[in-house]
Amino acid sequence: MCGPSDYLPFLKKGVKKTMLLIYEPSPSPSRVGTQGHALVGEIAGKTSGREKKERGDTDMEFGSFNNVASALLLGGVTVALSYYWFYANQTSTVKPTLTSSNVTNKTKAATPVKKATPPVKKQKTSDGPSVKILFGSQTGTAEEFSRKLKTEGQALGLDTELCDMENYKIEDLKDEKMLIFVVATYGEGEPTDNAKDFLEDAKREDHPDDLLSKVNFTVFGLGNKTYEHYNWMARQIDSAMEKLGGEAYVKGEGDDDSSLEDDFAAWKKDLWAPICSALGVKVDTSSLGQNVSRRFTIEMHEADSKDSYIAERKRDKHIVKKPNSDRTYDVKNPYMGRIRENRELHTEKSDRSCRHIEIEISKELAYEPGDHIGIYSENDDNIVEQACKRLNLKKEQAFTIREEGKIVLGPITLEQVLKQWCDLTNIPRKSFLQVMSLYAKSEEEKKELQRLSDDSQPQPYGDFIKDNHRSILEVLDYFKSVQMPLDHFLEAVPRLPARYYSISSSLRANPNSVHVTAAVVHFTSPTGREHYGVCSNWLAKQTVKEGRYPEVPVFIQKANFHLPKDKNTPIIMIGPGTGLAPFRGFIQDRMADTEQVAESLLFFGCRGSQVDYIYREELEEAQRRGVIQLHVAFSREDPNRKHYVQHLIEDKAEEVFKAIYEKKGIVYICGTCTTAWLESCRSTGT
Repeated sequence: MCGPSDYLPFLKKGVKKTMLLIYEPSPSPSRVGTQGHALVGEIAGKTSGREKKERGDTDMEFGSFNNVASALLLGGVTVALSYYWFYANQTSTVKPTLTSSNVTNKTKAATPVKKATPPVKKQKTSDGPSVKILFGSQTGTAEEFSRKLKTEGQALGLDTELCDMENYKIEDLKDEKMLIFVVATYGEGEPTDNAKDFLEDAKREDHPDDLLSKVNFTVFGLGNKTYEHYNWMARQIDSAMEKLGGEAYVKGEGDDDSSLEDDFAAWKKDLWAPICSALGVKVDTSSLGQNVSRRFTIEMHEADSKDSYIAERKRDKHIVKKPNSDRTYDVKNPYMGRIRENRELHTEKSDRSCRHIEIEISKELAYEPGDHIGIYSENDDNIVEQACKRLNLKKEQAFTIREEGKIVLGPITLEQVLKQWCDLTNIPRKSFLQVMSLYAKSEEEKKELQRLSDDSQPQPYGDFIKDNHRSILEVLDYFKSVQMPLDHFLEAVPRLPARYYSISSSLRANPNSVHVTAAVVHFTSPTGREHYGVCSNWLAKQTVKEGRYPEVPVFIQKANFHLPKDKNTPIIMIGPGTGLAPFRGFIQDRMADTEQVAESLLFFGCRGSQVDYIYREELEEAQRRGVIQLHVAFSREDPNRKHYVQHLIEDKAEEVFKAIYEKKGIVYICGTCTTAWLESCRSTGT
């Protein structure tokens, strides 16, 4: 469970400041797919990084450059440039910088879909001491962890309150005795959307130094150690709170490159004792984590006719009503863009697929080349059918979901909820397995599920679930004696998040339009299951037919992967495969300039000139017009010789060296590079 209805989608002293920008998908070993991130830094200097997007779960549409190729590429850059640094006798100093089902049946006609709004005022949950739990969450994981803390605190007799950081300013917390922050790092070492304003306010210089002198607080951060700015947001919150007089205790950080859930469990194991001691509460914490909280109640409906719900669902295309045009379009209030073009970029000789998609957008959705577009998609019909069958319910079944008496969703059909609200193809979290164990009729299966969800034993979960990438539906089918009630299933299953893509266009060339270059993801899991990327495959099907322009909920996510403001700054773009996407936008932007701009070198790689050479005509035209110097490597063109992008860079090493050293150019890399290889480049002094 990733969040309530308010979160639903529509629902950088070495070489004279030579810049290196890397845009790459950040791997998520426990999830299918990736989320794009950028590392921004000066070669042989201080580097600022882009943290893994919190449990991103996007399909691998930012680039198809694997780790080996990444190492070879950066190795090639290192060897080539090192040679010229040595040749020029230049030196630089490197500074490393449960529980029954809450379902009732009522026979009545459905009312329009309603969306609950989160309460801002505190709701008293017990007579015990107050503890505020503030979350900064992008995809919902931090919020999910916060809900667990709320439940455990209540079990200890504390008055725990779940708080969205976007509803608070630092001044609001000055009289609180105990605060818990659960925050994710997002983007280029940035706060999540709902925590930006809070952090900005907390870092203001005009606050009294003792503003939070009464406050005790702790911070748990969600990040990824493979990237430089590990848990940047959590550390920023901690620093800001301490600067204002707050007293910190039991700090914690979670690493999504390893096991975020296990890190969280280890942290909170030592959390409650000092909190209770400080608040004067004497309780036994030994049983915490054994109970599973309940949030939802479901009211089943029988409509006047089955068709009335289907008709309503067709009228109201997405699970949440049309976006509010009076507020900024963002992750919580996406814009319904129309797909005006959707075409295949690969030739018939390719065994893969890559789509070029053009989406008509409002002028209010301004973006720069290098920014991201977030897209809300739907699960495939076959997945929905499998889920309905496993839940033993008909897809036409209508119901209303309530939380604390307030409507979260509904009336709504099961089909629509499973299509747009539930992330069914990713691996289950331990919390989901824990809920499953409650409904296992087989004692053997119950024990196995308890073993898999045991926080003190990470190995079983890693071996059975993570390494084999068993999806939620796959796990449900494996444990056949488990029959989860709908209300608890919908509580436990993660929400289907937005997928992020690198924008492959420029508004200067395409007013009121944003372009996406999406590799369609399909692979076979270790268990033999055919996995299809949710968003990429859904987008591939949203084609224009007979004047019908499919609508898709979208929003713009700003990034720090942009063209230099000084047009006299040379740029070197390195992007194999769909890593070309942001550079297409760069090229379009520079082609729109009437004044002369600095040189732009593009190193692009693909398998074959007649296979997957995407945007060939556009790139060759840009070269003819003198906008770019185009260098293309084909890895499968000559069966006797595999030619990769790093070979091109070695061939053009002197040219590249002059561009980035003598002319203070910027290097942009888009592909699956990691900080480890960036460090290998920096360590050589290049």
